[in-house]
Amino acid sequence: MSTDAGTSDRVAPAVLLPLVEAKTSRPQTVRAGVARQRLHDLLDAAIGKPVTLVCAGAGWGKTTVVSGWAQRHHAPVAWLSVDRHDNDPQVFWAYLLAALRVAGVVPAGNPLADLGAVPADPRERGRLFAAGLARLAAGTVLVIDDVQEIDDADVLRELTDLLRHPPALRLLLIGRSEPPLRLHRLRAAGQLAEIRAEQLAFGHDEAAEIVGRHGLSLSAEEMTTLVDRTEGWAAGLQLAAGFLAAHDGARTITEFAGNVRGVDDYLTEEVLADRTRRQRRFLLQTSICENVCAGLADAITQRTDGQRILEELEHDNDFVVRLGAKPLWFRYHQLLRDVLGHRLRVETPGVVPDLHRRAARWHAANNSVLEALAHAVSARDWAFVGRLVVTQAAPLIVSAHRAALVKILRGVPAEQLTTTPELMFCAALLLFHAGDYDGIPARLYAVRELSHDRPDSVREPVEIMSRTLQLAADRARGDMPALLAGASLLLDLLGGAKAVPVSAIAQNRAIALGNRGLALLWLGRTEEAERELWAGSSAARVAGVELTEINASGHLALLKVMSGSVHEAATLATSAVDLAEQRGWRYALQTVPAYFALALVRLERHDLDGARQAVQDGLRGHHSDPEAAQHLIGLGVQARLAAARGNLGAARKLCDEARVARTARMRMPAVDDWLARIEAAVDLAAGADPGGADPLLLARAAYLKGDFRQAQRLLAEVGTAEQDTVGRVEAGILAALLADVRGQSVQAADLLADAVSVAAGEGIRRPFLIMDDPRLDALLHRMRLLAPLVADFVGELRPSRARHPVESLSERETEVLRYLATMLTAAEIAADLGVSVNTVKAHMRAVYRKLGASRRTEAVTLAQDRGLL
Repeated sequence: MSTDAGTSDRVAPAVLLPLVEAKTSRPQTVRAGVARQRLHDLLDAAIGKPVTLVCAGAGWGKTTVVSGWAQRHHAPVAWLSVDRHDNDPQVFWAYLLAALRVAGVVPAGNPLADLGAVPADPRERGRLFAAGLARLAAGTVLVIDDVQEIDDADVLRELTDLLRHPPALRLLLIGRSEPPLRLHRLRAAGQLAEIRAEQLAFGHDEAAEIVGRHGLSLSAEEMTTLVDRTEGWAAGLQLAAGFLAAHDGARTITEFAGNVRGVDDYLTEEVLADRTRRQRRFLLQTSICENVCAGLADAITQRTDGQRILEELEHDNDFVVRLGAKPLWFRYHQLLRDVLGHRLRVETPGVVPDLHRRAARWHAANNSVLEALAHAVSARDWAFVGRLVVTQAAPLIVSAHRAALVKILRGVPAEQLTTTPELMFCAALLLFHAGDYDGIPARLYAVRELSHDRPDSVREPVEIMSRTLQLAADRARGDMPALLAGASLLLDLLGGAKAVPVSAIAQNRAIALGNRGLALLWLGRTEEAERELWAGSSAARVAGVELTEINASGHLALLKVMSGSVHEAATLATSAVDLAEQRGWRYALQTVPAYFALALVRLERHDLDGARQAVQDGLRGHHSDPEAAQHLIGLGVQARLAAARGNLGAARKLCDEARVARTARMRMPAVDDWLARIEAAVDLAAGADPGGADPLLLARAAYLKGDFRQAQRLLAEVGTAEQDTVGRVEAGILAALLADVRGQSVQAADLLADAVSVAAGEGIRRPFLIMDDPRLDALLHRMRLLAPLVADFVGELRPSRARHPVESLSERETEVLRYLATMLTAAEIAADLGVSVNTVKAHMRAVYRKLGASRRTEAVTLAQDRGLL
């Protein structure tokens, strides 16, 4: 029968028979292939929908996975592999019919069973196949492989018509790109299942199996590198394993890249060969970027079609990946980018610096300063590198991006770092990173001298940034007078600047105010420090420099908690930490003060686990960039935490470490005083005489020794001078105890009630817990009964203690117990009883043991509590 459409309306299947077997046979999976049960499970679930799309670029293992699944599938699977020669409706439907017949799914009586040739008339063909497909056995699957090869409008229209009323047949489409079949309707109706590169990508275990089949054994770290480099791409993993095996382990996985011959050849033939000339040039030029958007692409290529081409490339294969739901930013597969970069350098090496220069300027104009710097270094545009650092990048040296900035600056040749004031400033930044604070002043002086006769547009930014860097150096080494003077000078310079953008002036002013506040804080000028830190925080918020805002708020929180204002400190510190976490800066240096303030707040509230976590967070942020004041504050906070946990040895070691860490250059009297108080408190907790001159601490020490008169005298020195919240609570507790010692029970109750009221409002618990005194237990117990409004809080301060059964006291021990309630000494008691002092002391020890007391006052209180006195 003739195949001339003009003489016949039918095409005989016989003319297609030589290719039928090849096109309708399911590809055989490799015997040693990797079993991918998770993907088979995905296909089992997907095939419940009318259409399943398996879509990914070349080499992702689409056909292999579906073929392996089809081999095990319980229902019949017909297979059709199409190519570009099938873009004729009669040919396409003839092969499709052949695939169904080969699979044995067309039963007798079906309209397709005895069909000799495919009708040429579209309406007749559509009616016939619709009727025949509708009568296939339920669950029958038809796989169409390489569906992206079909671009004939008539074939696509007829397939689309068929999908409008899906038959019992399940259609499984495999392609490198999504076919134009109006699948969006099925997707919206929930009738489309999709498996893409994300699901097809090999995980660690699957990749290890591929590597193992090549006789290789890689470490866990090497496997991670391999999977990351290939992004789980099946062909890439096979090529990498072959590369390593071919060199008998002499090559490492880090040497495997897109410019390795096998990868280059594969991607060139399978991915780049089908690209148009414009697309290929676009890919080559934009491959200099890790991520690319339309604006950046247009700047690099000097065209205006970047958005269209990026979307075309992303649609056509999974080696161009959209970042996010919207088509704004894209990236190229790492190995493809390697290939493109290699081709670019080979084919047009002269244009590469210009491409990087264009990218650098686009990023600089769009506030992507690190990307701008990286491209400027790649372009070897050293002057532009210097200008970028001075005008935009310098503040990053004290940010979470410090390491990235330093890495880029180290790409500038050493001989270039003396050629312009801006590049000399870059050298000073590297000195700062290295901790060479002594070398910075001379370098910055040279920077200012070299820029002295330059235009204001050059001189002013250089001078302002050099002063700002000097602040960072003074702050790092703990020279607070120098920091205060430098911040004041910088504020004066900013006030007279004419050639610096308003935004830069606002940002540097916020930095200067924050540093003035910090210097005043550690110099002990608390009221001035509070004003400056509030001003710095507000200025930073307005200028949009959030790290500076976080740092100022954190220091305000430290100021508040060190002054006893626990609730306000908690609010400030939590706000700063929350903002840092929202921005992804959880462990930035600027968050450290807020974490240490939170730790101190939690210590006052006796949340020891919370305090430990805050300390750990603060130390993690501070570890990579030590700053003198914060280092000492961190040691002090750790010492207080250790003491609160009862580990006084560790607390003492931390105090000693802080003392050793202090140098003559550190001028921070407020930090010194704070650490001295911590040392004294640790000494007191260990039973030693506390050093220092803190009258409240000395009063507590005198009380614990039983020297109540001295304690009363020292407490009177505190008087109204101790105005902070924690201090009022501590003084109130001690005053209540001393009143109780004097027998003034009503006054004791009133004093303790005042202390509890203040503490409850702030959540302060520590002062009550460090006084392990039965007298305080008894006072709190009575308060819990008489003051229901604070009963729960009081219960948290002194949970009910388990009472051990009291061993019976002998008659003489009972007599000695009565004397213990007096102020008589052991010798006076012995004289009164007519026995030796040693006998009295032996009875006293027996009384203490039987009552579970450790000292005289505790024994009396416990005896009163148990009705023995």
